[in-house]
Amino acid sequence: MKNVIALVAFAALVGSAHAQLNPLPPSAVTNDGLTINTSLGANAGHWDVAPGLASYKFASDDNLGTPHVGVPDNVLGLSWKTTSPAVTSALSQMNTNGGILRTIFVGESAGWANDFGYSYDGKPASASSYTVFTNIQAKSGTAYPVDITYGTSFDVTLGVGAASKFDFWLNGVGVDSLTNSTSPTTYGGVYTAFNQANSNPYNAPGNVKITTTALMVSTWIPALSAYVDVPTYLIGFEDFRTDRGADKDFNDFVIGVQFLKSDGTPFTPVPEPSTYGLIGAVALLGLVFVRRFKSKK
Repeated sequence: MKNVIALVAFAALVGSAHAQLNPLPPSAVTNDGLTINTSLGANAGHWDVAPGLASYKFASDDNLGTPHVGVPDNVLGLSWKTTSPAVTSALSQMNTNGGILRTIFVGESAGWANDFGYSYDGKPASASSYTVFTNIQAKSGTAYPVDITYGTSFDVTLGVGAASKFDFWLNGVGVDSLTNSTSPTTYGGVYTAFNQANSNPYNAPGNVKITTTALMVSTWIPALSAYVDVPTYLIGFEDFRTDRGADKDFNDFVIGVQFLKSDGTPFTPVPEPSTYGLIGAVALLGLVFVRRFKSKK
């Protein structure tokens, strides 16, 4: 999937780090009390209802060409941007009220062995950062164990004020083995999703794309003892540095995120700007109709 020539050059230059990071933290399962939910990932009837999250499911394959998360392969017509006003709004609601951020693994196509996790202060190498999945790699075979499957999910509970700095990160330093470095290299780095300026290195426009529109995905809500369609936003990571010849498909690691209230029920979706425009247009037409109706009387 990646440029062969670039990888050969990378192998020769792997020792020349762009900048130094502290070692990334160990698994969140043990040091953050996090529970990884793999049972839903095994239940095809849960996540595989289309259209929805299943439309973005793809098999792990290091030669995968699609789906690209941007034009022209924007499945279901979703708009992918470096920043998503809808996600920013949802995080703002969660920051004000607290809540639960549910993360669902969708797919990955990287040949490099990447790590994925989150940080409460937005900095991947800080003491408040936790690794969820290690050595995520698309290659198959006994040397590359299946360590994550489509639909695997986990929930992170955030208190009031915590969402303002919370972030996901992908350690994509460009290592084609199960022994990962944590220092940015000539071709790879560590990338954050919500505040991409915390990526190392950061090269505008960044290594992450987020959907500005939501998929409605059925999710089990324990507080309601029912499956509920919840607005779900997708985040796609490009693990190859965008200033060093990346293919910019942003499908090296793809997740879906859902925003839930502290009681476990979904946040009320905030209308997109385009929706506000439609509401305004309908209201204007209604006003014109009322005035004409009155004038006829």
